Amino acid sequence: MARKEVKADIIPMLKTVEQMSRISGIGENKLRELMEKGELEHLRNGNRRLIADTAIWEWYGRAKTAATATGI
Repeated sequence: MARKEVKADIIPMLKTVEQMSRISGIGENKLRELMEKGELEHLRNGNRRLIADTAIWEWYGRAKTAATATGI
């Protein structure tokens, strides 16, 4: 009996700056700047810096500003 191949899209846990920029909408230069300042967690793999999705969400949680109701 022949084995049935199941193809699944593989989504990497860690993404390059370029990939994360496309996914998050944050520019590549801004991501690199945040990593240099130590505001965004990342891993170095050779010359590449890899970012986890959770790192973006954690940064967002720290960087967001609460909205205020005006004119009500």
